[in-house]
Amino acid sequence: MAGRLLHTLPAMSYTIGLATTFHDPAIAIIDPGGEVLFAEATERYLQYKRAPNCEPDTAARMESLLKRYIPKDAQIRLATSWGEEFTGFLDQMSRAGSFSLDSLLKLSPAFNRSLVPERSERALIANLHHQQQRAGLGTLLGLDRAFGEAKVSGIKRYGHHLSHAAYACWSSPFRDAACLVVDGMGETGASAIFALRDGRLTELKRHRGRESIGFYFGFVTDLAGFDQAKGEEWKIMGLAPYGKNDPELLALLRKLYRVDGTKLSFADAATVQNVADEILARRPADALDKGWADLSRCGQNVFAEMMEALLAETAALCPSENLVVAGGCALNSSFNGKIVGRHGFKQVHVPSAPADDGNAIGAAWLAHAEANPDWQAPKGPMSPYLGSSLSTEPFERMAAWEPRLKKLSPDEIITATAKLLAEGKLIGWAQGRAEFGPRALGNRSILADPRPADAKDILNAKVKYREAFRPFAPSILAEHGPDWFENYQDAPYMERTLTWKEAVRDRVPAVVHEDATGRLQSVTAQRNARYHALISAFHALTGVPVILNTSFNIMGKPILHTSEDAILMFYTSGLDALVVEDWLLVK
Repeated sequence: MAGRLLHTLPAMSYTIGLATTFHDPAIAIIDPGGEVLFAEATERYLQYKRAPNCEPDTAARMESLLKRYIPKDAQIRLATSWGEEFTGFLDQMSRAGSFSLDSLLKLSPAFNRSLVPERSERALIANLHHQQQRAGLGTLLGLDRAFGEAKVSGIKRYGHHLSHAAYACWSSPFRDAACLVVDGMGETGASAIFALRDGRLTELKRHRGRESIGFYFGFVTDLAGFDQAKGEEWKIMGLAPYGKNDPELLALLRKLYRVDGTKLSFADAATVQNVADEILARRPADALDKGWADLSRCGQNVFAEMMEALLAETAALCPSENLVVAGGCALNSSFNGKIVGRHGFKQVHVPSAPADDGNAIGAAWLAHAEANPDWQAPKGPMSPYLGSSLSTEPFERMAAWEPRLKKLSPDEIITATAKLLAEGKLIGWAQGRAEFGPRALGNRSILADPRPADAKDILNAKVKYREAFRPFAPSILAEHGPDWFENYQDAPYMERTLTWKEAVRDRVPAVVHEDATGRLQSVTAQRNARYHALISAFHALTGVPVILNTSFNIMGKPILHTSEDAILMFYTSGLDALVVEDWLLVK
């Protein structure tokens, strides 16, 4: 009996959340009690960076996930991260022919008030429309393949920024907080302010208009010689400390916005185009090869000025000691580390997946909360280890012919890996479930000793193959954080940069960036017992409670998804050893 839809559901149902923007699609599965059973960005499964215009719930993927996480006779509700009214508006635009190729070709390639080319923006919205049209189709096919029927109520659609806020706030340690959402675009604008009061969300302010801090940062990314379509905005953060504050560049960028009281306003389209033209006329000839450090520095500083205006407005509308930040702009770790202590905010929470992939959980939780009005989210911060596990079956097969492969006990693996790190070896390290979000947090990581000054260059040359200016992150035992960082803040998701204390910088030069900062991960035994044990063993050998941690991938590829991915990267890169669960492979 294929394709049967049930339009009423009992209170105890599973919820599948889908992030359905034209980039960073993701899926989340929530059990009847509201616990997140699974959450993962589609790019991991597809091994396609950011998975642009890909459905989050391909049928083959859903078949295996449904069989693993949802009982055959369960009732299912679907939820997605763009609102019903907005989706209807996109349908109207489509019926009017606004998304046809002929219509798109008539639009100007010049910049508009959104700080993107008019034609490009419309094409992105057309892609967004297609994503909403096919939301849930893969799940239905997967259900038919897995169980022979689809006991689904239909699909609930929730506001984009509301989905951001729900995931970020309900995964935080707070019951009361101010929440600022800032990204490229939402239904009516690119930012919104919410209040979290006794665990309940209330929208206080929604920006209306095409202007966008998220698109501004993409604008700077492209002008600096990078590519925002590939998600290269973080190269701006990495390169910025190498540049200088050029007064002329700052003046040009500041033409793009103004602040009236607490209101942030943007320039008209003609001004945006003029600024772009003037900046391009000044761009160095080698910017496309090396990036433009001065523009990166100025662009990051102006981003901070804009965000400061939104923070002031947030504090005025919702005074609180607690702040939650979400949306793609919450990935700006350089700014995040500077928020505490301003506008009365004493604690700041940024979730592990603040960009659009996180909305899979947000939409699922909103549907669950609507169906279960008395539900309360568990106290966070929640574990980021919500993705796929790795099969060790390939290693069991390899053991018959690879003499360098060994299976050790859990304690032996920790001891052996710590020793290899202390000897300067580069280690591919994969264990447990994958992290939800863009940062490797000790389960899909490449690890190295942070003490050699040339460790960063060696890792870039032998494994990562990326630009030399991009920093590598430190994982630090949380109990030692105050001894190593100025004004230490707990950072469970590698979501903020802090300044190293001057006295310790020469002890870990490989993870000290040009501006003396590090985008740290605070590691505790409660959050990740095995990773904490590894860093503790390294600390016992070296006296340093820090290891260099970067994502287990090469430039331009997503973080690995399978053991086969790890094995391939080990044999085709300069990694010295590979650890997957209790298996150790060395060269």
